[in-house]
Amino acid sequence: MIWLTKADGDQIMLNDDQIQWVEVLHDTIVVLQSGERLRVLETGDEIKERILHWRRKLLGLSFFSAEEIDTGE
Repeated sequence: MIWLTKADGDQIMLNDDQIQWVEVLHDTIVVLQSGERLRVLETGDEIKERILHWRRKLLGLSFFSAEEIDTGE
């Protein structure tokens, strides 16, 4: 679960498993599995970092540095 800020300033907690993709054009749009589109204030990189942080915490890997975890980049 990650916190995101909608374009109107409201914060939401989003299940990151529901994210199908993130579009970064002029705005950042999060497209969910349901097809719903959310315009958020965070950048694509911020969303990626929040997801990585959450998953590390979930898997008990938070004590590793980012360099020690292969993120596929």
